[in-house]
Amino acid sequence: MNMKTIVLFRQSMRRIERFVLLQNKNEATCCGVSLAQCHALLEIGPSDGLSVKELSSRLGLDKSTLSRTVDSLVEGGLAERAASPGDRRSVAVRLTARGRAAAERINRAWNRICADMFASIPGKKHGSVVEAMDMIASAMERCTCGFLKTRKCRK
Repeated sequence: MNMKTIVLFRQSMRRIERFVLLQNKNEATCCGVSLAQCHALLEIGPSDGLSVKELSSRLGLDKSTLSRTVDSLVEGGLAERAASPGDRRSVAVRLTARGRAAAERINRAWNRICADMFASIPGKKHGSVVEAMDMIASAMERCTCGFLKTRKCRK
């Protein structure tokens, strides 16, 4: 890959990063919760409850950081902790009705944003855009994990 392609890719990534960061700071897209709480709500939401270990893995957070986030969700009445049905030693986090409503508001806000974005992209390119974003996200997950652990990207 040539350096010009890498530079152009990085420029586009920064533009996307700025947009997402600004949108996440916007009260309308996170519906009155912090960014960490927002991500936790959206991960827990589709499940019937996630173990703290699974949630930590999905969000890429260490246990202490995740514990503070879960504590704040529980204190805010958005989530509850319960013993996992399969393993009494494990704790599962589930959304309360209030938490499900918050996750639904966040999803509606982001669905509107994404619909607006897709409206400016030709319909025949929608599948390609989704496929490319998935490839980029997967590559970032592989690279970030490797970089944080070994200071080099894995292929």
